[in-house]
Amino acid sequence: MNVNPRMGIYKCFACGAGGDAIKFVQEYERVGFVEALRLVAAKAGIAIPENLSFGDKGDADKTALAAQANQIALQVYVETLPKSQQAIEYLKSRGLTGETAKQFQIGFAPENPDLILQRAQSKKIPVAAFVEAGILGESMGRVFDRFGGRLIFPIFNLSGRVIGFGGRIMPGKEGAKYVNTPESPLYQKSLPLDDGRVAVTSGLKGGEAVIVEGYMDLVSLWQAGIHNAVAVCGTALTKEHAQMLGRFARKVYLFFDGDTAGRNAVRRSLEPLLAQGVEARVPVLPESEDPDSFVRRNSAGAVQSLFTSADDLPAFWVRDRGKSVESLSPEEKDSMLREAAKVLAHNPSADVREEHLQHLRRRLGLKPESVKPQPRSFVSGQVSRMSSIKSAVPGSGLGLFVSGSNISVAPEALREWKLLQMLLAYPNVAGPVVEEVKLEWFSDPRPRELFDHAVALSLEKGDVSLAELNERIPESLRDGLAALELPEGDAPERVRRESLDYVLAMEKSYWQNRKREAKTVEEIQEIQKCIQALNLRR
Repeated sequence: MNVNPRMGIYKCFACGAGGDAIKFVQEYERVGFVEALRLVAAKAGIAIPENLSFGDKGDADKTALAAQANQIALQVYVETLPKSQQAIEYLKSRGLTGETAKQFQIGFAPENPDLILQRAQSKKIPVAAFVEAGILGESMGRVFDRFGGRLIFPIFNLSGRVIGFGGRIMPGKEGAKYVNTPESPLYQKSLPLDDGRVAVTSGLKGGEAVIVEGYMDLVSLWQAGIHNAVAVCGTALTKEHAQMLGRFARKVYLFFDGDTAGRNAVRRSLEPLLAQGVEARVPVLPESEDPDSFVRRNSAGAVQSLFTSADDLPAFWVRDRGKSVESLSPEEKDSMLREAAKVLAHNPSADVREEHLQHLRRRLGLKPESVKPQPRSFVSGQVSRMSSIKSAVPGSGLGLFVSGSNISVAPEALREWKLLQMLLAYPNVAGPVVEEVKLEWFSDPRPRELFDHAVALSLEKGDVSLAELNERIPESLRDGLAALELPEGDAPERVRRESLDYVLAMEKSYWQNRKREAKTVEEIQEIQKCIQALNLRR
């Protein structure tokens, strides 16, 4: 994703999403415009009137009310925990302290929803908001708490907002072991990583993360001093999870159960992680252990040692076969290499893919050569997209578009985009050079229109504000503007010289095209004089 602070916009060329800071918060936090505006304003220390609204509220109101409902429910659950002796005893039996319960805001849901309903009435929040948020349910005219009688683990997003809950059944009760918030205006199972809020503020910025499956795994690790862990909230690791982790961590430990199901979960998690260029490691647990049980039964040193000696991918693949290398047949080794190549194809680095394969070959006792990783297009079934376009103008060496933008440009139009790039990056230097540029010199309508808008804005305001330019141009031009790589720090003389070269090349190309279309000898001769004059200016 490309973020342009100078323009105040973002653009994801993979999915097409884009907009300004408010739009980003709307999409990322899954809130309406007014709520997003409040979040951005709070970051900037700006007060927003409580009664602020814009037109038809609709879904924005639903999301805001669901957020308030979640917060009320969390308060009720946290306040109820100390009153439930059974819940307190259960937490103690799992070795959890009061400090840990406070850190994760663990709570307990009362059997009936009366307290939540009372709080809702006092805050003027409709019952429908709690139903929409997945907290309360309705059946035959009766309202009930979906988590009633359960130990509550709140689920937070990265900004610290509670977006859902996981409820664990108490010992001796019947029912599903865990009940999670259903899909709601705030909660999608593919998006949150509990507890990303804690992990990012305390550990992920160090470049490493630990992924676990369950709430108790996460809490036990935190209590043992491992504060860079996140949980997938009872679902498989998704592409969205991996993308979020890739923003903060370059090495990820897949710390799942030691049984077959845990190893299967590791295999399913590899492709989305490798696609982010993340290094994956697998701590090896005994078959009968899960992260929570291992942490509770072993010292902090033993837990740390588990991560220090974690398997890399080749070691995991060999161990996962459940057989010694000596007992593997040539066909089994060949199958392992091909399966590994298919998984590694998701990693964007050819060097990393090849290194892992050669390491696997050495572990299998094979010569370090031959089987190459499948090209990335093998996985998607598509030809790899062009990541960027470089200028074809001799001596430039500057990138034209940001990586991943996939903007197609004809060779003859490259100089037009480059001139636009110079004007937007260095308006004070390139501006005087482009004053005599005529729009008919452009062969590509996209840079022509952008150039026209930029010059008009400069004449009106005396400067080219990228944010204002983005606002005034048609929607069809915004991808091209967002994709431009805007360099910084070039010497003014170089900028002026290159800008002039682009202008002269565009004018010469224009006259050469006119010459090819000329009908009379006189017209050709006049055009040739113009071209010769341009050559002298060089």
